[in-house]
Amino acid sequence: MKINPLFRFPSTEHWITALLFLCLLLLAWVKTAYPKKILLVFRDTFTATLPEEDNGINPASIALFFIFICSVVLLVMQLMNSYGIKLGANALSEFASIALFLFLYYAAKTIVIMITGFVFEEQARAWEYVSEIYVFAHFLGLVLLPAALVVTYASITGQKVVLEAIFAGIVLLLVYRTIKMFILMTNKGLSMMYLFLYICALEILPVALFYKYAKMSLNI
Repeated sequence: MKINPLFRFPSTEHWITALLFLCLLLLAWVKTAYPKKILLVFRDTFTATLPEEDNGINPASIALFFIFICSVVLLVMQLMNSYGIKLGANALSEFASIALFLFLYYAAKTIVIMITGFVFEEQARAWEYVSEIYVFAHFLGLVLLPAALVVTYASITGQKVVLEAIFAGIVLLLVYRTIKMFILMTNKGLSMMYLFLYICALEILPVALFYKYAKMSLNI
């Protein structure tokens, strides 16, 4: 694999530069204002305990989720463009549509989990599940931001393969997170039936639908 830095960018990419610069500023602010935040994100992602880094919605969590959205969407755009798939008239509209979809997906997922927890009187477990989802999103934002920077500002030989490897890694991490939550929630006494419904409705089904859409888009 050969990486060649690009020092000139077409005018259509100026907003991407500004967006990534904003992400770096937010990351620096989180590191300064909340010195332990990033360390806790990594610890809570890979330890066999439920997350402790979040105590609800706070500015640092919002900043990291914004970084996650931007990084994922930019990488998705690059991968889709490598397959010749366009979702908008230009890059900005494409970014906006994917980012809106991703944000609404997480919002809907959160609402469904909390409502389900209320219906089955498992509010505490539902909140723990939601916390794990967003800790994982924060972790992905931290590790994918450098990848988004490299993919955006470097000419990579075999870039399509690199992007596919990145998203394969994301899928493996999702599997890891799902297995981790299944084990932890079972150990905490959550009904196997409720947990199975959570995972099928909120983890497996969205992935299956996305896979089906990708196959249809690529005419596989």
